[in-house]
Amino acid sequence: MPIILVIFLFFVSCGYKKVDFNQKNLKICVDDIIINSPQPTLLDTLNKHILDSIIATKNKLDCSYKKNIDMKITVLNFSFYPIGYSRAQRANVYKVRIRLKVEIFDKEGNLIKQEEITETTQYFGTGLRADIEKRYAVEELAKLLQIRIFDILMRL
Repeated sequence: MPIILVIFLFFVSCGYKKVDFNQKNLKICVDDIIINSPQPTLLDTLNKHILDSIIATKNKLDCSYKKNIDMKITVLNFSFYPIGYSRAQRANVYKVRIRLKVEIFDKEGNLIKQEEITETTQYFGTGLRADIEKRYAVEELAKLLQIRIFDILMRL
């Protein structure tokens, strides 16, 4: 009987304990995304993936007076050009390159971190219309930027 009681106490005392390594609990606001080139889908795609990277770091999106961090992103250079063609002379391989500046400020407006990110990717299309292929290529590029911004936010 005492052995059963000891085993019972052993199993009852074992329990789930939540471990959270992100103790900072930052409230981040993406203040502005400045794009100098007229790309219709670039702003929406970048905005979506940047917000996803903030959520992936377990920080909160908050642009109210409670925010701790302001984030400003400036697209310095964006280029998109075909590098391969199909037999029907349609572009089916695209090279996309972006260079952007990420600035992170505290709530007083002091610059905490500033980094420049350059990403290049190739997108192998299927010969669809050029505007659809362009959207997919920008989406692939934004996925790479999401990983880079996630890394920057984890190092805060």
